[in-house]
Order: sequence, then C-alpha cells, then structure tokens
Amino acid sequence: MLYRGLLGDSDVTLSLQPHWLTLGFDERLVVSWDRAGRLYSLYRDEHTFRRGFNGRVLEKWQDADGERHWDTLETADAHALADDAARLAARVHEALPTPRWSWQGDTPGERLGELVAALASAAAFTGAASARDAARFAEIYSTVGILPPDQYLSIVVQATEGCSFNTCTFCALYGGRYRVKSVEEFEPHLDAVRTWLGPSAGLRDRGLFLGAANALAVPMARLVPAFDAIGRVFPDARGVSAFVDGFTGLRKTAGDYHELAARGLRRVYVGLESGHDALLAFVEKPATRAEAVATVRALREAGVRVGVIVMIGLGGHAYAGAHVEDTITALHDMALGEHDLLYFSDLVEEPGTSYPALASARRIRPLIATERRAQRHAITDGLRRRAGDRSLPRMATYDVREFVY
Repeated sequence: MLYRGLLGDSDVTLSLQPHWLTLGFDERLVVSWDRAGRLYSLYRDEHTFRRGFNGRVLEKWQDADGERHWDTLETADAHALADDAARLAARVHEALPTPRWSWQGDTPGERLGELVAALASAAAFTGAASARDAARFAEIYSTVGILPPDQYLSIVVQATEGCSFNTCTFCALYGGRYRVKSVEEFEPHLDAVRTWLGPSAGLRDRGLFLGAANALAVPMARLVPAFDAIGRVFPDARGVSAFVDGFTGLRKTAGDYHELAARGLRRVYVGLESGHDALLAFVEKPATRAEAVATVRALREAGVRVGVIVMIGLGGHAYAGAHVEDTITALHDMALGEHDLLYFSDLVEEPGTSYPALASARRIRPLIATERRAQRHAITDGLRRRAGDRSLPRMATYDVREFVY
C-alpha cells in the first residue's frame, strides 16, 4: 500500500509492501527496512547507503563528472546512520494514529495496525540493535566474500568455508582454511539461518546461494546430502545457485550436475576471468581455458543455467590482445544461450593482494578507463561476430565494489 501524509512541514510518503517498508521525506530522504525491521537502505544528499547483515554500511555516490565512488562507513558512523533511520521511523510511528497526521488520499483503514507494527519494528532497529544483529550474524556465518549481482537478494547458506584453492593473485576475499561442513553440521546451520532471518527472508526472494567460494567442488557423496538438507529446511526456495571453477568443475559429469539439478540446482557461476592460458597462469588461477569450457558445457548439457565472469583489464597492456582473442574463443566454444549470463568485471587492484606487485615487477601498465571500455567492446563485438545467428547470453556489469550482504 502507498500513502502520502503531512507530518509537520514535511510531505511524507509511506510504502508498505509484503517484504519491505519505505519512508520518503519530501523526496530528499528515503529510508527502507525489511519486514523484520532491519535497515536495508537510506538515501540522502545524493548519497545511497546500503546496510549488510554483517553490519557493514556501503556508501555510494557520483561526483560532478559522473564518476562513481564507494566507501565503507566506520562502525560508529554506521551505528549513527541506523539511529537516524530509527528516529525517523519513531517520529512517524508516534504521529500515525493521531489527528496530527493529515492524509492526502486514502487513509490506511484496516491495515493501520500492520503499518504501525512495521514502523515500530523499524524504530527499534537502532545502532545498538544493529550491532547485536551483526554479532549474531557472525555466529552463524563465516566470511561472505562475494555474490554475482543477480544473486544479491539471495539467501546465503554455507556448506563450505573459505576457498578450495585460494591462489588467485587478484583476490583477497577468502582468508583462512578451506573446510567442508558435514551434513550433521550443515543442517543446524540452515535452521539457524532460517530462524535468524525471520521475516527478512521475504526480501531475499531470489533463492539460495550455496557458499562459500567454490561449494560445488565438494564431492558428490557429501554434496547430495547437503542439497537434501536444503530441501528439508527450505522446501519452498526458488532454486539453488553456486560458484564453481573450471578446474574442480571437471570432476563432475553432466550426469552429476543433472542429479544436483533434480535437487534444486538452478544456476552455476564460473569465473573464467580470461581465455588466455598464459594470463591465467600469471595470476595463478588453477584452470585452463579448455577446462572452463568443458565445465560450462557439462553444466549446460545437464540443463543448468550458467553465469560466466570475464575480468576486464586483467594483465594490463602486456596481455591485452591475447586476452581479448582467447576470451572470445572460450566464450564462443561454451555455446552460451539466451538464458545464460555473461558478466564483465573490471579488475580492482585491492590492497593485500599480490597482483599489483607482480604486475609492477613485470612492468605491466594497467589499462585506463577508455582502454577497459574498448576491451569489453572488443570481446562483445567479437563474440557477436563469431556467434552469427546463434542466440547470445545476457550481458551485464559486475562491479565487486558494490557488493554488501
């Protein structure tokens, strides 16, 4: 339901939907919570703030030249933001049932009680409540490193912790050791996730994402019981998605993937990064172009949709030409279809990774923005020319700096 009202001198819009509550104040300030009352996003002064379950708040904005920027709020600032949002909800909550609230259009009528309850939950989600919630999250989850953009509103469940190889020189997302949970450990984790999310699960309606980094590397003898546990705890989930790399992906046959699809596997994401084997070796990614292609083809043969990730700017100017040509070949050989996804992710040289030093030692010059755009265009144009009349996958940008869970 959507209502507009006057609160003092402010024109306020309330939107109560099945899975979220949004308040807008004169269109200069917009705040959203999920139906458990957890702060989800806040927009003010042309800056957007997104809170993750782990308490991290990501700030996004554009400068006068249209360049995008990202930052993570300090803990105290994140708590202050939650306090600000809670005070706004409390202000509306206190005014709503009284004559001081002047409605423009329909009044809430029979849903007034539901609206009041939603505002009360939002008003209770202060900075202190956010800290307690994040602490509980840390008891249930290990690191949630990254998700593909179309999975940002999925529910993450973790059958593994860490990354099964953890060698890529450009990645610092997964520290610590790799560990596979037994089904006796995994099923209570699923129960804990479901209970802790509560009404928040409604907003996370894209299905389940099986983590952590490379969960499908787990042998079938342990993976099948994990999928069965998911079916028991989340019987109404809209499918399961996961990452797999080209190296361990080959350890499963199309028949294996078909068996997992029968248990809910819907889409698998493969980090190709590049089709140029020398570049993959330079960044210490343990897969070849041929292995990635074979993995994708086995998945597609099993009827599982695929998301392939290509890294733009990887290897800088030294590898640029071969990166483009061999990536086009790899993508063509994968025979991706209209229901598959192709993501382009710009290389982000993160502090704490070894890639910047290794590239500097080789005197590899990073590609500037115009060169990265040209590289992406060259790959997409080459793929279209090679595909001919064959349908192409949907293509989109994958910016790792925008992720928060």
